[in-house]
Amino acid sequence: MDREKLFRALGGVQRFLYKALAVVTLAAIISFVYAKSLILILLKTANIQVYYLSFPEAFLASVEIALYGGVFFSLPILIYLIWHEFRSVTPLKPIQGYAFVFFSILLFYLGGLFCYFVVLPSGISFLLGYGTGHIKAMISVQRFVVFSAAMIFAFGITFEVPIILLILNKIGLVKAKNLTKTRRYAILFITVASALITPTPDIYNMMLLAVPTYILFEIGILLMKISEKKSNKFTCNGQEEKDSAGAPTG
Repeated sequence: MDREKLFRALGGVQRFLYKALAVVTLAAIISFVYAKSLILILLKTANIQVYYLSFPEAFLASVEIALYGGVFFSLPILIYLIWHEFRSVTPLKPIQGYAFVFFSILLFYLGGLFCYFVVLPSGISFLLGYGTGHIKAMISVQRFVVFSAAMIFAFGITFEVPIILLILNKIGLVKAKNLTKTRRYAILFITVASALITPTPDIYNMMLLAVPTYILFEIGILLMKISEKKSNKFTCNGQEEKDSAGAPTG
């Protein structure tokens, strides 16, 4: 049975990669058409002016924003494809799978929007604050696109913490009690990771990522406890029914 699941999983990986490549490519082509508008959207929240410092840089920036946009806008389809191709080898019921799809999409975009509206403006403003009357920023459009897109994706992925924890719990790799016992190490890891991901060394911007991540970590533990409680209840009920069926009748 395990070998059969492995072959199904490998087939699912192949089908997912083909479909994902097609979807991302199509979304990237559409994003390239609107590349200038997407860059202007990023510049709107940053409230800065950027420059291209070499002849091909503006074109390369358009290509890069198209690639990021291709993944960003096709993410709902990609997440659905993950569930669709691997549902036969996961312990999730159909209703749980669709809930996984919905909340994965929701949390990713919430993280991206939080970064766009809150973190990017404050982070860029902090970094530009080091300039003086004699030191002016001349920001490369290509580096700005990479920096902004990477930050948005980093926050989007970070907001997936509850979903990741719940999936790991469902497949038996992580238990809620283990995470509860190691909470202090989780806090340390979240703090260090937030300091590395955020673009500025100040505590304010670091906490903009660390606090939501820790809250989502605790939500993940709570969801794991609820899931484990339901699983234990189902196991106990099943055992009682088996015992009743096997008991001799008078």
